[in-house]
Amino acid sequence: KDRRLAALGRDMQAEFAAIDESERRVLALSQNRVRGRRETVTVGVSHTVAPALITGFVAHALRQLPALELILRPIVRDQAPEMLLAGQIDGCFTSDAVTGNAKLATVEMCNERLLLAMAEGHPLAASTEVSLEDLTEQSYLDRLHCEFRARVNGVLRDHAIVMMPRLRSEREDLIQQAVASGIGVCMLPEFSAIVGGLALRPVCGIDLARTVSFQSISGSATAMALRQLRLLVERYQWHK
Repeated sequence: KDRRLAALGRDMQAEFAAIDESERRVLALSQNRVRGRRETVTVGVSHTVAPALITGFVAHALRQLPALELILRPIVRDQAPEMLLAGQIDGCFTSDAVTGNAKLATVEMCNERLLLAMAEGHPLAASTEVSLEDLTEQSYLDRLHCEFRARVNGVLRDHAIVMMPRLRSEREDLIQQAVASGIGVCMLPEFSAIVGGLALRPVCGIDLARTVSFQSISGSATAMALRQLRLLVERYQWHK
């Protein structure tokens, strides 16, 4: 059996499925316009973008656009451009978006620094900044989905520091709850807390940040609801 043909078949099947999904969504949008029903916009949300960053805007958008129905779909950040171009999603909230493709429109929302998260009652919470020496003395918890992870490890290696995590998890809520409970500390983007009881402080020597953006297909041929949503993103008061 020629495995190359089997792989080609799988690729073609995935491509046809994407085309079919795109056609069904275009048909649904057309019917909504004709029948005066709500327009549905499917928006991807990268796993690394915290709910706190976008929920205020979502509430604002739904108030401003009464005919809008939003479907929020979790996505992997690196797959966002491909999903947009394939018509699987209409737009997405993502970080450090890949730019340079004329078919994609990118609206920068805010910059988000990487800080050290700790329980509000932690001794380091009384400081305005944490030193690398103080960091090495802490019980470190590892957020496996953190997009800064490799860069943080690189900075620490440059200072001859190797953190040995006491707890690792892909579950963001689990790690953050453990930090809030005083089990340890973790690196966390400044607007990305999803549990209460956390204090965030900059670490001297770790100067990392990301840009959170909204990305969608560009051009006037896109659905009116998507163009209106993109305009709201541009005008919204995001964290600065």
